[in-house]
Amino acid sequence: MVKSLLRPLRRWPIVETVLTRLAGQFTTWPADDFGRFVSASVGTGMAGAFAALPPPVEPLRPPPPTSTAPDTFEMRFMRLHTEGRFDEMWEMLAEDAQRAWGGVQNFIREMPRLDEWLEVLEMQVASVTVLESWTDQMHQRTYSNVARLVMRYRVRQQWREWTFDRQVHLVPAAGGWRTLCYPTRARTVAGR
Repeated sequence: MVKSLLRPLRRWPIVETVLTRLAGQFTTWPADDFGRFVSASVGTGMAGAFAALPPPVEPLRPPPPTSTAPDTFEMRFMRLHTEGRFDEMWEMLAEDAQRAWGGVQNFIREMPRLDEWLEVLEMQVASVTVLESWTDQMHQRTYSNVARLVMRYRVRQQWREWTFDRQVHLVPAAGGWRTLCYPTRARTVAGR
């Protein structure tokens, strides 16, 4: 309806130019759409042609990736462990731990499995503390900015149910954290 009312006025180039500029004041294009336009001729009357320029707004970009919180990281690691997805767990190990395992195939083959009758009913993070410096006494290595977590597990084995706490240490790495999950002492000695 509006187009049919404005059609007679568009015969005069000056009126068409004014209407186009007026309409441009009340409509906007998304910033990403301006990449399609190099220039656009708006009118050919007395005002001449002018180019459609994008607004001085940056195109919308996704937010930068954020690192995973230590508690979220450890919960995912343990969920993968209970599901037996050891190949996905490998990338979550710290470099020192990966070297101790001797490769992904050794890790997949020798990582302890949960007993088939053991069911993890609940796991939660009891506490998280970021330590400025921490020394792993067993492996004689010192790390900076280590996250120390106390994990609480509630498990059931057949009819018996119990809760226990376990302390875990995570070291910072590119994009988040890595766990210091080493092979058992018997594996380390046998591998040397």
